[in-house]
Amino acid sequence: MPRARKRVPNETISGYKPLFLPTPNEANEGKVCEFVPKEVDMMPGDWRDPGNPSPYELRTTIQTCKRVWQLNKDALSHPDCDIEATQYNIKVLEKLYIQLMDYLVE
Repeated sequence: MPRARKRVPNETISGYKPLFLPTPNEANEGKVCEFVPKEVDMMPGDWRDPGNPSPYELRTTIQTCKRVWQLNKDALSHPDCDIEATQYNIKVLEKLYIQLMDYLVE
């Protein structure tokens, strides 16, 4: 018949201290990761292989296109906005967005 194991005393577990403790500081508190500016704003001219984006490049370009489109839409309500130029930018971004979506289909 097998014997029962001896119980581990609580003193050994409570007395355990890790060798390295994480020390929070203001520099890394709340920061998940830092982006390189090229990763934040990426357009087709920034792709490593023109005409053949990686999934990351395509996703980042689509997000950039959406963000810039929204900024232009919001700018239309600003009193100092050049409405014709902003509307032109919106049309160009919409065409670019359609072309980027074609990459997802392929």
